[in-house]
Amino acid sequence: MKDISKAQEDIIRSFGGNKLKDHNYFPAFFNELFVFLSNKPKDEPIDPELFDIWENNKEYSGSAESPRGIRYSPEAINQIDNYFKRSDYLDINPKIKIDGRTNIVFLLGAGASAPSNIPTVNLLLPELLKRAKKIGREDLDRLAKFCEERELKNIEDLLTAAYISNFAVKNRNVNSLLKYFLMNDDKIQQKFFRSLESDASSISFLQDTLQTLFGLLASTMISAKPNQTHEEIVKFAKTHQKCSIITTNYDGCMDEAILRAGMRLKNYINEDNYFINVDDLDKLKEQQPVNLIKMHGSINWAYCDSCQGVKEFDLLFLKESYEENKLSYPVMGLCKICGGLSRPLLVPPLSFKILMFPKLIDLWNSAKEEIEKADYLIVIGYSFAEADTYITKIVARSMSVNKNQRMIVVNTDPNLVAILKDRFEAQINGFDSKRIIRLCESSDTAMVKLLRNMSASKESTEK
Repeated sequence: MKDISKAQEDIIRSFGGNKLKDHNYFPAFFNELFVFLSNKPKDEPIDPELFDIWENNKEYSGSAESPRGIRYSPEAINQIDNYFKRSDYLDINPKIKIDGRTNIVFLLGAGASAPSNIPTVNLLLPELLKRAKKIGREDLDRLAKFCEERELKNIEDLLTAAYISNFAVKNRNVNSLLKYFLMNDDKIQQKFFRSLESDASSISFLQDTLQTLFGLLASTMISAKPNQTHEEIVKFAKTHQKCSIITTNYDGCMDEAILRAGMRLKNYINEDNYFINVDDLDKLKEQQPVNLIKMHGSINWAYCDSCQGVKEFDLLFLKESYEENKLSYPVMGLCKICGGLSRPLLVPPLSFKILMFPKLIDLWNSAKEEIEKADYLIVIGYSFAEADTYITKIVARSMSVNKNQRMIVVNTDPNLVAILKDRFEAQINGFDSKRIIRLCESSDTAMVKLLRNMSASKESTEK
């Protein structure tokens, strides 16, 4: 993070400590602060001391007892408050104090796996269309051309449109209602929807192919290795039992980091707990399992379209077999229970997740319960995208119910925290925006400092 400027240092030096007890200095402080904040570069953090000076003395800005009789407009006061609200803060890590009773929950998005060379959501569609062209099917070629000509880059839009189309052509009532809502001209309606109905099988086949392509695309993640973010979380989880990890990522990086560290996972899919293969199995069974919840599925989970059965396979065996070319990645297979078609359980980024995978509802409820118990919710590389409004609602409810909960957002997007603060202020009465802390850095850099400082604060508290 960038250091503070000389201008900020000068304001703190001139007006810090007890200097503003002489209220005659306040007009000079207000003016210098206003000018500084109005011209401050976006990436310059705020020293908490400067914020404390303002918070402890801003009452003089609009009161009748203001020094020299100067009264500042509410607009100017609100503007300064908003500057502070939307700024990064310097050295916030030492202020985060935890002990053995502190409940920590990590929420990982695509940005947490980006250092492992896994594409983020905004890069998935171009790669999907690139692979679609290699199949050599005319309908896929037309779709790729359509998206490229219109510069459509959001994979959520594509998969959602394919799902709606497939659902509509199979349901006559929905089809009729879509005619009413989308088409005003009867002739256009009839022509368009006759074409849609006559091509129902093609639409269904195309949608199914897109899902398969998405599974194939996600399978490229199988060789990805854990990065510094995953390793730091594992180090922290080893010494802090009240810790849960929730991820929207399909890759096995977080799982592998946990298993390679000699720890076991609490299992939400198979009936038996999933153990790594070690000599001292009895000792391993005595360990508390790490609570890892994969909300959108995993590359080592299989889902049957017919019986909705879900099966988890040994991740490390799958990865090693694939890397040694002993086994290809199973993009499709047969369900052992019912003989139906089975494929990797990978929830694509579209707005109808719950309709496609009802088997995951219990998993999502478990994630909700863990988030609501958190004292600190550490959000890493997660963008709160429109396709995941249900996660945003879970977090908003948690922040509303748990008044002492704080959220630390690790994300390179400088605007994300400001958006979240505005959203929660609108949804939660009396919401204190300082409960959201921003670390505007890459996750592998930020997590080293954050978790090591948290561990150090825990050690000092417990001495």
